[in-house]
Amino acid sequence: MAPPFIPEVRAMLDALLPGVQAALGPGLVGLYLRGSLALGDFDPVTSDIDFLAVTERPVTGEQFAALAKLHERLATLPNPYAHHLEGSYIDRAALRRFGPDERRHPSMGPDWSFDWGDHGADWVLERWIVRERGVTLLGPDPKTLIEPITPSELRTAVREQLRWWAALPDRPNWLRRRSYQAFAVETMCRAHLTLRTGELPSKPQAVAWALGALPEEWRPLIERSRLWREDETPDPDTLPEVMRFVRWAAETAS
Repeated sequence: MAPPFIPEVRAMLDALLPGVQAALGPGLVGLYLRGSLALGDFDPVTSDIDFLAVTERPVTGEQFAALAKLHERLATLPNPYAHHLEGSYIDRAALRRFGPDERRHPSMGPDWSFDWGDHGADWVLERWIVRERGVTLLGPDPKTLIEPITPSELRTAVREQLRWWAALPDRPNWLRRRSYQAFAVETMCRAHLTLRTGELPSKPQAVAWALGALPEEWRPLIERSRLWREDETPDPDTLPEVMRFVRWAAETAS
């Protein structure tokens, strides 16, 4: 049974679930919450509603069209989370092991429209969240759908994710907003804590840990990230420091 949610989140889920059921019919295996709603650190102001829909087989063209219409309709609802849904539709065979040739699936999010998209190393982490902490809205226990993900596999995925971050240009345009810079800083903190523990904490937990565990030179930046989570102000002047932290995090990953 899903835990209680704030009314706006519950209303959005009450629209999402029957819509997905109608679009996929018997092809829907289950619908699960991941991200902050699963890890217990949902922030009503800054968090998205992250979900995973598991399908019996890869999404067909007809199902894709129905899902596209669904997400167009959901985006028009008078709900503060109408533009804060982030989800993927992954078939059960691909989800179980998530091999390198099984990573292109329909997805959508606050910053991109519903379409086919590649799912990278971060989805090793997302699968861990669903398996170990996921909230079931419909379907079987996610442990029956996803093979165990070892601490070693989590660490490998984190290192791959850090390499991706470190390869970004010095001033990526999409990181100009302070809220996105906060996301980058939080992600680096969580990466280092995961490398140490072999588990995936919430971002607030990782930030609190980082303030006491990472070198003192980074503490002012980490502290500021707490204030930036809700700040949509473009601030390109702070980007160099954020990217220095990103590259430090990648270089010192062990």
